[in-house]
Amino acid sequence: MNQEVLDSDMKNDVSDDVIIEKHQATYHFKGMDKDALADKVQQYLLGKGYKLEEGTKFSGKYGKGSKIGRILLGAFIKRFCWEIRVEQSGQKARLMLIKDAKGYVGGVIGVNQVNNEFSLLSQSIKEWHAKVN
Repeated sequence: MNQEVLDSDMKNDVSDDVIIEKHQATYHFKGMDKDALADKVQQYLLGKGYKLEEGTKFSGKYGKGSKIGRILLGAFIKRFCWEIRVEQSGQKARLMLIKDAKGYVGGVIGVNQVNNEFSLLSQSIKEWHAKVN
C-alpha cells in the first residue's frame, strides 16, 4: 500500500502503531480499552476548544469555528472539523483522526490552516502515544 504522509521526514516514523497520512492519522494503543481512549481524546479536544458537533465520543465529529462564517468570509474565519473513530481491536484500541473539512472554502490560505492544525494535532497525539505505549 502506497501511503502519502504529511512530509518526507515523517515517512521513517510510520509504523504499525502510528500511521500519519495526508488526510488521516491512525494510532494503535496497546493495553488500552476504547472507553479510556475515547475519554482521553475527548478531554484533549475539548481542552483545545473543540466541541462534539455530531455523533458520540467513539464515532463523531469535533469542530471549532463557524461553518457559515467560513463560507461567507473564507480564510478570514477559521474552521476546523475532524472525524474521530475509536474502536477496540483485540488488546489494542485504535484511534483514527480524519480531516472532515479540508479548508477548500478558504482557498489556499484555508487549506494551509487546516493542514497546519492537522499536523499539530496528529503530532501531539503521536507524542502522547509514544509516552503511553
